[in-house]
Amino acid sequence: MNKLMLGTFSSIFLLLSMVIIYYWRDIQYDPSALDLVSYFFVLPVLLSLILLAPYFIYRAYRLYIRRHEQQNQTLLEQQQLNKAQTDKEPKIEEIKWLNLNVFSSFACHAFGENEKIIEGLKNFKTPKLDYNLANSVGLPVLSYRIHPLDHVAELQEDEQNSGDQKGRLARIKALIQQQLEQQTEILWQVAEHLKQSALFYDSELAYQYRMHPAWNNPDTTTDDKDDQDISIEQVPRLNRLNIHLLLSDNLLQAWDEHLTQEIVLHFIESLGILSQQIHLQPHYIASQNAYTYWLKLLEQISTQSDEVSLLINVDSEIDQTLLDEKMWQMDNYLAAEFASSWCVAAAEVKINNIDAIKVLKVASDGDDLSICLNQVVTHHTDQIQQEQPFVLVLDDATDIKSIKKNNQRFAPALIETHHLLYTKSMLGHTQHLAKIFGFMLGMHLPEEITIMIYSSDQASTYAFFQTKIVEN
Repeated sequence: MNKLMLGTFSSIFLLLSMVIIYYWRDIQYDPSALDLVSYFFVLPVLLSLILLAPYFIYRAYRLYIRRHEQQNQTLLEQQQLNKAQTDKEPKIEEIKWLNLNVFSSFACHAFGENEKIIEGLKNFKTPKLDYNLANSVGLPVLSYRIHPLDHVAELQEDEQNSGDQKGRLARIKALIQQQLEQQTEILWQVAEHLKQSALFYDSELAYQYRMHPAWNNPDTTTDDKDDQDISIEQVPRLNRLNIHLLLSDNLLQAWDEHLTQEIVLHFIESLGILSQQIHLQPHYIASQNAYTYWLKLLEQISTQSDEVSLLINVDSEIDQTLLDEKMWQMDNYLAAEFASSWCVAAAEVKINNIDAIKVLKVASDGDDLSICLNQVVTHHTDQIQQEQPFVLVLDDATDIKSIKKNNQRFAPALIETHHLLYTKSMLGHTQHLAKIFGFMLGMHLPEEITIMIYSSDQASTYAFFQTKIVEN
């Protein structure tokens, strides 16, 4: 650039000097000192600047463009760096949580009830020889039979007409009746809350509750009933009791829904709940999608802000006719029976001012187990340092591939094999509802620790049970 300016100035200076000198000589002009400075320095400089002005403008424009591009490049690199750092950070916001309150829970198995089932699982309790079931050559077989159920099932079976699988159906109905009776206390509280809610919010239902025999003294006359001062208190609104009956899909053709509905509704109505506020829904579940179906049902319940649900999960294959069919395909078929039930509702639902015994939290889309644990348990390292098992795994403990995958998922969270309890084996080959039963069994592990439930069927989903903390 300096050479260009110097060359331009020199050329213009020489050209102007020749022209001016010849011109002054022709006219015999005697220039002064000011004329010499003006014509031999100032004028060449001005002409040089005029000629070089387009070049200066072009250079300034290119410099502006270059600086603008550099700024954009720097900004782009900074954005890429920020994005890379963001991608490396844990995406906690992507974890989806659903919360439920569990107000009561009961489970029954050949090992016993509730905590005794966990003890049998920890002690690797084995099935017993069942002298009421025989294989193809007439020898007794192993089974997980609930022996206290035999007498009740026989009574129900005698009351029914003979038919295929009548023994199995009788045992399942006896298990349903047992679960209803075990939930009587909490159902009384639900009935009381439904009544108070109807008295305060719904005049039509309030009238029916005033007339309901469960809430009236039979010796009171009609006039006295009208004069009775019924206490009405404002309570959180509660509109309905949902009863979800979870059954194996191989019962679809044999199950008598009308008889079951009659039995269940009669029991619930005897507690003082109006039939209009009861919704009974049977679910026939296949083993292939049982866990996914269960999680969707829990998600549905978590959105019902003015309803409470009773979940009854029941299955039994303690039946000689059914066993004969199964043994055509598998000689060492191991039959089992079990039942479990919950009274559960969305996190915001209150039942007659009763606190939930445990809170269920389910995390979905959680690729990193450590993040989920940190959100649920503030100091989960203290729990991991204990030798007590706190993780119920619903998968097959004999599946090597499944065990390796599970260990790889648990390892970053420092969960080791002695922290795990596998539930599948305790249910033999009766597996349609086995994972649901194993999930519900998590309610009966020790209260002082947070319990985790996991199945590879939903690899990015983790469930946690925590003892309800009462707020003052």
